[in-house]
Amino acid sequence: MSWFKNLFRSSNGRRSAETPIEQTPAAVSVEAAAPAPVVEAAPVASAAGLPKIAIVTGSTRPGRVNGSVAEWVLAQTAGRTDAEFELVDIADFNLPLLDEPAPAMYQSYQNEHTKAWSAKIAGFDGFIFVANEYNHTVGPALTNALSFLNVEFNNKAAGIVSYGSMGGVRSAEHLRNVLAELQIAVVRNQVMFSLFTDFENFADFKPTEQNAGTLAPMVDQLVPWAKGFTTIRTELLAVSA
Repeated sequence: MSWFKNLFRSSNGRRSAETPIEQTPAAVSVEAAAPAPVVEAAPVASAAGLPKIAIVTGSTRPGRVNGSVAEWVLAQTAGRTDAEFELVDIADFNLPLLDEPAPAMYQSYQNEHTKAWSAKIAGFDGFIFVANEYNHTVGPALTNALSFLNVEFNNKAAGIVSYGSMGGVRSAEHLRNVLAELQIAVVRNQVMFSLFTDFENFADFKPTEQNAGTLAPMVDQLVPWAKGFTTIRTELLAVSA
């Protein structure tokens, strides 16, 4: 794959003018390849030993209901003593359509918005993604935000809270595939909300008791997974050292 890495050799992360557009793998030496991917960060559990879990919004649209769902999740987890929870709104990072010249695995970020997003995500052990369904798949804002990073997500755990006309099930299933590529382990339990029964006038989030009751079991699975992966990351760092 050194021929591929060579595309990103220049200091600003773009292909240099001297690099031919087409060349065979044999024409590129190992020394010419881009730097090896950065070793993943050390475990990030809090000083109290509790896993840190981000509740990540999945939409940036004006008038979105995604934020109210995420805030509800944060409120429901406020009384738990087995983990620390924080709402992370992707809208706060003003991420444009993916504009980094080099693949995320190299962490050679050129833009301040990417660096800020990287620093925030790296500080968590696990995630709860609030995923809306759009065109039978994951909302574009969340897909874009995930695409900016790689290593910061590796060997961590996640749960999914989805919503849509059919509970957001197609969004959640597609999201599981994306998260698998980022080496995020997703718990089986899932929370699904219907636009018809859990939102008043399709706008005000008022979950039914039955659907709201599925959050705690999902978090019960997520917390030990998130905590367990801190040990896995420690062992992987030791192997790569």
